[in-house]
Amino acid sequence: MSLRSALTLQNSLKIQSSRFSTLSLFTSDAISRNSTFQTPAWLEAFLWAAPKKKTSHSKKRMRMSNKGLQQKENITKCPACGSNKMMHHLCPNCYSDIKKKAKSQMA
Repeated sequence: MSLRSALTLQNSLKIQSSRFSTLSLFTSDAISRNSTFQTPAWLEAFLWAAPKKKTSHSKKRMRMSNKGLQQKENITKCPACGSNKMMHHLCPNCYSDIKKKAKSQMA
């Protein structure tokens, strides 16, 4: 390996940390000298993952259309007080009454 090619290789493979903590393996001098620039193998996966076009507003809204609130079908009347409650859950009205009675007995 000649001295000139060793220096060129050393200059082109300098690792510099940028302020966003990414690594750049090629300096601008090495890119300008080599007319056939090849992307590093570790960078190719990121380049393939980029979308070709911007996702339009309507496409985004169509994708999100099924994320709305669903209608509750398991709501029943409480047998004790008659207020609405979810099936297999405690009635919030009756629970607050029980909680108040328990606090008064503890004090």
